[in-house]
Amino acid sequence: MLGVILKKELKAFFTNKGNLVFMFFLPILLISIFSFALGDYVKAEYGTFNGGRVLFIDEGVSPEMSEKFARIKEQISDATGVVFEQVTDIPTAKKQVESSEAFGLITVTGQGFDYFRSEFNEPEGAKTVRSLFLQMAEGNISNTASQKIQHITLKADRPDAKKYYTFSGLAFSILFMGLLVAHSVFDEKAYGTITRIQLSRAGIGVMLLCKVLTGILCGSVQILSAFVFSSLVLGVKWGGKTALIFLLLLMLVLYSAVFGAVVGNLAKNKSMCQSAVLMVSMLCGYLGGSVTPLYLLENMPVLNIIIKLSPLYHLNRAVTALSNGILDRSTFYTVLVLTGLSVFMLVLFMLTRNKTNAGKETAA
Repeated sequence: MLGVILKKELKAFFTNKGNLVFMFFLPILLISIFSFALGDYVKAEYGTFNGGRVLFIDEGVSPEMSEKFARIKEQISDATGVVFEQVTDIPTAKKQVESSEAFGLITVTGQGFDYFRSEFNEPEGAKTVRSLFLQMAEGNISNTASQKIQHITLKADRPDAKKYYTFSGLAFSILFMGLLVAHSVFDEKAYGTITRIQLSRAGIGVMLLCKVLTGILCGSVQILSAFVFSSLVLGVKWGGKTALIFLLLLMLVLYSAVFGAVVGNLAKNKSMCQSAVLMVSMLCGYLGGSVTPLYLLENMPVLNIIIKLSPLYHLNRAVTALSNGILDRSTFYTVLVLTGLSVFMLVLFMLTRNKTNAGKETAA
């Protein structure tokens, strides 16, 4: 039964030329428009170390730790140009970090290092410096450490608009993919097909699975199209962690498909169905950095908190870091957010489906 329904879904999908255009060309169109039209937003400051300051307090309780910190400080400063500045007033120093006037505040103790950063306004350059510092602080300082840092920072420094919008534009297009699933579910409901499926041996779960699998296929083609176009035409390098980037993007595809199914099930007409998906997709895209770069959004009061509600905010941060060879907490947060949202939408679909059916039976 699963094979029969899935075959029907795929046949209906691929016979619609609009779906094929959407699947192959939407990500390429968005990437091209954003890369060339919004390049000035990105090329100036995104991901750079320009004017970077790291504040530190050396409590002097351990000569060994002080010496280790001095070596780390020297190598990071030589590789990035970031200035390390010793301070004594901790409250003032933390305020400077929270207002993005400094990258971070390091306290050197006898046991190790305490790194204070801004949870809301940390610039991209500060994230890279923090990642480098933590890697060196946890390991041993070797003679080749400086070369390693130089290699990493050169890779992370000044990503251009083509690279940034390859990932953010692709993520934006994946959200719109939910519209195809929403329309499909709404049509099944409008034509009464969904009721017949529910009464058959297949059940509503098989139908939902087929809709989601079709959506995942569409999203996968979108990702591959963007990968080929960005690599061959724009010359964008996805980096050594491309597999992880693909995984995160596929998780976004899953969320988008399940979200579309929920909207299609709840919408009272097709216009409402389409408007709901488009509104949520555009809102998530704008807040998530798919149009305006994240570093600008993160430095706007109030908005720097609101943007965290968008799944694309977490995804774009993680993918940007991964493309630069950096695997940090942003990847874990993205997996957590997308998994939680997908599960929530799945449960919501089943609950609303049961409620709708109960209402029909009562009316009958």
